[in-house]
Amino acid sequence: MTAFRILAAPFLIAFALAAPLSAQDAGTVLPAEQIPPEYESGVDEWVLDLERQESPFARERFDDTYLELIRSGELDEVVSDMISTFDAVDWGAREPEQQKILRQLYAFLAALKIALQAPGITGPMDTVEEQDAFLAALNGESFGLSSLKLETLVDPTDQDVPGYFADTGNALYLYVWTEDGENVRLVLSSEEVRQWRLLEHALSNLVNVQVRLVRAENVKELKEAVVRWENYLDKGYSQMPWEALLNGYLIEPPELGPPDHQWVVLHPSVGVEFSVDPIDDMRVKESLQIEVLGHVWYRGKDLSDYWGVSATVSLRSDLDPGLGAMVHLKRNWNVGITWHDHDDDPFLFLSVDLFRFARENASGYVERYENLRQDLGLD
Repeated sequence: MTAFRILAAPFLIAFALAAPLSAQDAGTVLPAEQIPPEYESGVDEWVLDLERQESPFARERFDDTYLELIRSGELDEVVSDMISTFDAVDWGAREPEQQKILRQLYAFLAALKIALQAPGITGPMDTVEEQDAFLAALNGESFGLSSLKLETLVDPTDQDVPGYFADTGNALYLYVWTEDGENVRLVLSSEEVRQWRLLEHALSNLVNVQVRLVRAENVKELKEAVVRWENYLDKGYSQMPWEALLNGYLIEPPELGPPDHQWVVLHPSVGVEFSVDPIDDMRVKESLQIEVLGHVWYRGKDLSDYWGVSATVSLRSDLDPGLGAMVHLKRNWNVGITWHDHDDDPFLFLSVDLFRFARENASGYVERYENLRQDLGLD
């Protein structure tokens, strides 16, 4: 993150160039109707397109620069670096006002670090429960996100004015009324106000950004997992009851599942064998292929296809049992070779997966699938 602070200077220069033509200096006295919008209105009402692109304090650059840290839940790193960037800006004679802001920012950072250690938070805050625990802990530190928002203060002339930190004993006024009650005197320059308000706007949206990223990604992952489960249960290689029990015991699927491989044990399939003789002498006969032991691996992001290998026993009415091997090339189609007599030529065979017992028998897997559908509100 140090590199970002080093790179901040060019952006600060560009930000200064992006300031509106009506920029006002601190100490300027104006009629109330001429108060620049950044002193009172919402950020989205006055921020310039160039500021969105170039200011290191704009929420748009904030999202781009810190996206990975936000996604991983390292919010304290984000806040710390943004504070350092703000601290590097020279406010000159308004340094005391800048220090008021910095004191509150560091207080916010301390509360944030404590909240990130709250019970129930075990990683990158990638669940709704962890995010809720964090927000509750942050508010419990008496320093919620609202502490950084623009509020209404009472200035020394007992007039309402916009500002910050009313309850801290170090209130920050953006402007105050003159004694005659007809004009206002700007406490901060319009450029300083824009810098600070862009920063507090970004920080105030920090948790919202994290929540949005995590929840959007969770929904995406859930939807992708549902597709994988449907392919696995509806289109995957079938499992006999004993296979379903064995795979359920031996293979623990990922958190969202399903497993990307499975064992094949004593699995029957119907096939056709044909000899390797010339076409005129070719012998063709139906057979029952039993996969004694094999394994299937699923392919593709959605587990939309699979391949596998198995050792087989071939049973047919006119020959002794044969031994061979089978390859699963595509869904439902298997090819193999078998020897019924070691002194004779082998037979090639094709078989089709006709058994569709996966959904009925892999009950533990089906339960996981149904739970995912419920999470997405699909039931």
